[in-house]
Amino acid sequence: MKPFFEKIKLYYYKPQVQQVLVNLLRTVLSLLIALGLAFIIIAFTSEKPFDTFRILLFSPFADAYTFGMVITQSVPLIFTGIAVCIMVRGGQFNMLGEGAFFAGAFIGAVISSKLNLPWFLSPLLAILCAGLIMGIVGYIPAKLKATLKVDEFVTSLMLNFVIFWVIMYLFNNKFFDPDYSSLATPYLNDNQRLPFLSQDNEVSVSIIIALLFAVASYFFLYRTKWGFAIRTTGSNPKHAAYLGINVKRVIIVVQILGAIIAAIGGATFLLGNSYRFTWKALPNYGFDGFIVAIIAFVHPLLVPVSAFLLGFLRVGASEMARLSDVPNEIVYIIQALIILFVGGQAFLVRLKRRRLEIAIQKQAEKEEEVKNV
Repeated sequence: MKPFFEKIKLYYYKPQVQQVLVNLLRTVLSLLIALGLAFIIIAFTSEKPFDTFRILLFSPFADAYTFGMVITQSVPLIFTGIAVCIMVRGGQFNMLGEGAFFAGAFIGAVISSKLNLPWFLSPLLAILCAGLIMGIVGYIPAKLKATLKVDEFVTSLMLNFVIFWVIMYLFNNKFFDPDYSSLATPYLNDNQRLPFLSQDNEVSVSIIIALLFAVASYFFLYRTKWGFAIRTTGSNPKHAAYLGINVKRVIIVVQILGAIIAAIGGATFLLGNSYRFTWKALPNYGFDGFIVAIIAFVHPLLVPVSAFLLGFLRVGASEMARLSDVPNEIVYIIQALIILFVGGQAFLVRLKRRRLEIAIQKQAEKEEEVKNV
């Protein structure tokens, strides 16, 4: 058993592991501080602050259906959070995730409704088509940034509204169900949708697909040559160019990948949780992806945790608004406070520096032991 514990100890003192652990501690402390301040606000605004706060924290666990809502709310946040992680790791602050997610949901619903293939094939092909189409659209701001140095933040933000109005034109004039009481795409049969994991809480296979994307993104960023090129370019483009990395290509690839993942997320979410596309406004999931990525410290494996946390707070706030005298806008205050502390570079910086120093020292001692053997 001793060699086993020695391996665990050696892994624990790796600088990368220590950094992740300190970041998790920062997130937990940020959440606790934010909840404490939220309780103070609730105490001033509610006639029954303790009951209201209890609803916020524990109502998501009230029954299987409500907890299923938390999982369902996490799905789009995982996809858009991963999309942001890949783009930010490549040094690109592209906002196209919002439009790509919206368009992906529409494209997925339309294409899947036109197909009548055996179980799972229709939604799978529709999801892939949504990703491919929005990957082509994502090439526009990527190419402008790589060749003309046009700021991708501005072009992608404006492109979101172009995408929205193009989709709304197609929705209103081409791809709608004339027999339905309101504006919606044709009905999706069971073989045209992703199946439910459980009918009781209506959690679909989309959560499994989202988690697989999170794991795949981690291996892509941290276990492949392309991932190394992306991270190097994001941290220091000049150093990346010196190493022989094609910086322009990386800039284009990460933005296209971000658009593809966001679009796949939109299609997966809609085909797993709806029978029609009925959205008439941008859902803000793409913008929420930045919140998720910040809380997750731009790490793909932490994105599902961050997304679940945000989904939990939103479902709790929704139940709180329904069952108490406090509006659900309180959740946006909690979000802002968490981001304030998590994004603050000085928060727990001394602890982080100390843990990294200890980790480096332990590694040096281990290397010295190996030399002496």
